[in-house]
Amino acid sequence: MKKTILIFSAMLITAFSFAQKKELRAVEKALKKGNTTEAKATLSSISSTIESADAKYKAQYYFLKGRTYQELAEKGMDTDASLKIAGDAYNKLFAFEKEQKDFEYTKEAKPMLQTMISKIVEKAIASQKEENYKKASELLYLSYTLQPENKNFLYFAASNSISEKDYDTALKYYVELKETGYTGEETQYYAINVADGKKESFAEKTLRDVSVRVKSHSNPTEEKTKSRLPEIVKNISWIYTNHIGDNEKALAAVEDAIAMNPNDASLLLTKGNIYYKMGDTAKFKEIMQEIIAKNPNDVDSYYNIGVISAENGDVEEARAAYKKVLELDPGYVNAAINLSKTYLDESSDVVDKMNELGNSSADNRKYDEYKAQQTALYRKSLAVLEGISESVPNDVSILKQLKGLYSFLGESEKVKKVKAKLAELGEQ
Repeated sequence: MKKTILIFSAMLITAFSFAQKKELRAVEKALKKGNTTEAKATLSSISSTIESADAKYKAQYYFLKGRTYQELAEKGMDTDASLKIAGDAYNKLFAFEKEQKDFEYTKEAKPMLQTMISKIVEKAIASQKEENYKKASELLYLSYTLQPENKNFLYFAASNSISEKDYDTALKYYVELKETGYTGEETQYYAINVADGKKESFAEKTLRDVSVRVKSHSNPTEEKTKSRLPEIVKNISWIYTNHIGDNEKALAAVEDAIAMNPNDASLLLTKGNIYYKMGDTAKFKEIMQEIIAKNPNDVDSYYNIGVISAENGDVEEARAAYKKVLELDPGYVNAAINLSKTYLDESSDVVDKMNELGNSSADNRKYDEYKAQQTALYRKSLAVLEGISESVPNDVSILKQLKGLYSFLGESEKVKKVKAKLAELGEQ
């Protein structure tokens, strides 16, 4: 009895295999005739038995399914769903043949999948140019599902979701990127073209090296692109803080990224900005000082310390910070304007005291003292603005402040020059 059952089972498997072989051949014939609908129906009829099929038929089934649905998509028949099914079929084929160590169909299917993805990406780029960011994001995410190892697709899908203001979708994609350790860093290959002396980039190291060997190029170099992780974390924290209202999750995302990249000052800055939004200016200032400890020439952190110190009423520390910024970067306009403003603000306090005085001899003497203080502060403000105007001679806001100060100080010739410059720039 046992033997009979075994023979019956063997006959059953043979019958299945024969049926699958016959149906798969029918799919191939239908595809040759361009009858993709018939090919789809035939594939559907054997889908429930394919898991028990022989390895060679299983691989062929995945390949033909990929082809069929790719052609359906090209004919505009339920395009997005067809593309997804085609991609899933190709990826199952790749995984199966890799397991079998037999790549008969993979060799043909890989370029077909790549062609399909390229067309999807072209549509995504066109949608982005038309400012249809939702469609661009959907297409890029589809590309990612078809080629999961290429997380650049997911990154650009997230970027388009941000442009669409679809923050929930963007957050989902960004969190996945962060959790998988994506940085987007790539190595770019360069060499100097001997003919014209210009630096050229190469898509691959091999191509660059061949060009150097044949002596058409020289001086090969390599450069790593900037990590996208800080931008990703910054966007995650912004969405948590501004869209969801969860500063704790925003901070947690940044802390995770800092743990992976402890020397990345931009991540520390993002962390500091969260504390600033939370109203914790002391913590913000502490983080700016931490950044400076890692990079003593970080002008933005000195500037931020200046702003916070001024807000907290610590004028001398603010001035010291702004002066340090200008020492490191003489063209840092905002630092110069803010430093100049500290003297003007102080002079306003002096003017208030002047206005409180009476008409006695003592008050008149005090008035003269205050007047001298006001003039001295104006001169300090003027010196800062004159210094920065050399770096940005066409900055209208600075020119207008210079005009006001020169007028107050009675420097009429300089007033004329500034007015002429403003007129030249179409301003008054």
